Amino acid sequence: MSFIKKQRAGIYVTLLVLILTIAAMITYQVNISGEGYFQKAEVPQAVLYPAIALVLELAAIVLAQFSLQGAAETIKNIVSGVMRIITPMLLVAAAMIIVSSRVEGFAFIYFSNQEVLQEVQTPANMSSAHGAIANIVMLGVAAVAGIVAAFFDLNKKEKTS
Repeated sequence: MSFIKKQRAGIYVTLLVLILTIAAMITYQVNISGEGYFQKAEVPQAVLYPAIALVLELAAIVLAQFSLQGAAETIKNIVSGVMRIITPMLLVAAAMIIVSSRVEGFAFIYFSNQEVLQEVQTPANMSSAHGAIANIVMLGVAAVAGIVAAFFDLNKKEKTS
């Protein structure tokens, strides 16, 4: 229990980003494995970038658990800060790549002419489009949370008694 009490708010916000990133990755996997327009329409960067972001988030949390002295502490803080800045950049990049790969499908599903609309807007296609939108939203929320997390300090509170 003492370990949990020593953690700063930045650790908890970063853990939230971690959870949101995992949720976004799960949403992506569900979207490409489900039936519909985007079934098996894989985008490799949509998995790679969030996976790198996860590793960076975990590394920042682990680094925060070590207390160093002098220049080593300064270098640790700089590296941790860079990792926490790169994380939302990767999540935004993943969201943008998914949007660019899905925009044609969205246009086809949502904006086809009236004669084709009944054939295109099947329940499977609509579900697939909604899943892609949910994935983009999850990545966006994770990126915003990552931006907020970058402003918090991760270093452990030192015991003062």
